[in-house]
Amino acid sequence: MNQVACMGRWSIVALAVAVVAACGGGGGEPEDAQALSSASERARALRLPPGTIIPADAGSKGMFGPLQGWPLIAVHGVITSDGRVLSYGTKEDGTQTGYFVYDVWNPADDTHLTLPNGTGSDIFCSSQLLLPDGNNVFLAGGDNWTGTKTTNTGNNNSTVFNVANRTLTRTNNMNRARWYSTSTTLLNGETYIQGGSGGTDFPEIRGSDGAFRLLGGAGTGSFDFMYPRNFIAPDGRVFGYDSAGRMYYVNTSGSGGVTTVGQFNSAYAGNDASAAMFAPGRILQYGGNSNQAVVIDVTASGTPVITQTASMLRQRRLSVATILADGKVVATGGSSVWNAMTNVSYEAEIWNPATGQWAVGASMVKPRLYHGNALLLPDASVLVFGGGAPSPSGVPGNLNAEIYYPPYLFNGGALAVRPSLDSAPTVVDTGRTVQLSVTSGRPISRVTFVKAGSATHGWNMEQRFVSLPFAAAGSNLSVQIPSRASDVPPGLWMIF
Repeated sequence: MNQVACMGRWSIVALAVAVVAACGGGGGEPEDAQALSSASERARALRLPPGTIIPADAGSKGMFGPLQGWPLIAVHGVITSDGRVLSYGTKEDGTQTGYFVYDVWNPADDTHLTLPNGTGSDIFCSSQLLLPDGNNVFLAGGDNWTGTKTTNTGNNNSTVFNVANRTLTRTNNMNRARWYSTSTTLLNGETYIQGGSGGTDFPEIRGSDGAFRLLGGAGTGSFDFMYPRNFIAPDGRVFGYDSAGRMYYVNTSGSGGVTTVGQFNSAYAGNDASAAMFAPGRILQYGGNSNQAVVIDVTASGTPVITQTASMLRQRRLSVATILADGKVVATGGSSVWNAMTNVSYEAEIWNPATGQWAVGASMVKPRLYHGNALLLPDASVLVFGGGAPSPSGVPGNLNAEIYYPPYLFNGGALAVRPSLDSAPTVVDTGRTVQLSVTSGRPISRVTFVKAGSATHGWNMEQRFVSLPFAAAGSNLSVQIPSRASDVPPGLWMIF
């Protein structure tokens, strides 16, 4: 895996992970290019055990790899700038709390480093994201540990995970206690924190110096506290909505301000629905109260445009939406009754923004309900993990993970030959043209950018997607980074 880059002189320069590019699942890829890996090398790169049987329909449905152990129930997960995954949420026996341990998984060698949380802060049900400097993960708030259990109440602590030395450190207190808050990276590199039990009245901002300031002019007390769905809108403001579908814009300058912009139908809403900004200003919202899905369009600055798209196979409460390397969105987990084994969705279901249709993918082994999680990995596969704490009666918590390999990784029933990304910059600026060097047996047809994810409670706070225009000259690609800063907020991005 090469190291690559992202973003912006207009804010804080940030690191990003460059990824081996993924080919589509069509036929005709030449097998004789010397630089392209063999089938066995491709299998090792995707962590598939020797002898893994690839189903004949993998090119249309993808496949799930074997179940693998995980040292805790991964209620929270975030991709770090070295390509690892930080996760936390329970003790090693699955007891709900982030007071005791956290884990760092290295996909390169499939090793776990489970470490003690010595901060004295319970980070269960916090909100977390990788800061634009690429060096630290910020964690806002969490729960309170009594000595025997969590209380489902907020704390005002903030914590920082250092990517390089894997340490967790208590930092400045926030102005409000926050349990179930959302954190969002702003265009200037600061962090916007909204909601969470104990902090519904006003949001606050963590400055680049680690100090917090309350946005006293941005009253958010009329919105639900549970993980508000917030996104950077094309005009640079924060656009969001709560679990009842109440929509708003937040101006984060000065003391802040809130503009409400209507409420969408309750059939599309729910605190257990999921969402993903699959293109700048365009959000897929699905699950929750029905099997219906909508696109919320905020490309204009006025009232959002709500358009119904195709319905899903069945209702999915507590599902997770993950943006794939090709810009489609995969839904994993969920059931039709909150955290109950009723109409459980084991199938991956993939939404295509070009057609508005869902396609049924491969099925996983475990039910992923409350506290289920998913992240796109730098190799273009999807880590599906977590679920439990608590689980439905009689169902053990998921101290395990499964990896979903999307259809684009296959050519029929075999692993597709993948072009290799041989060189790329490690930091890029908005509006610049950057140079990539690739090795491929056929012309490159597409270059995409996916913001590395940070997910919890059915909600990935960081992921975004853009296609990048490019011109090819032999093995060199001249790739255009968007000039509008709001299309590519600062942080960690993966290039495919």
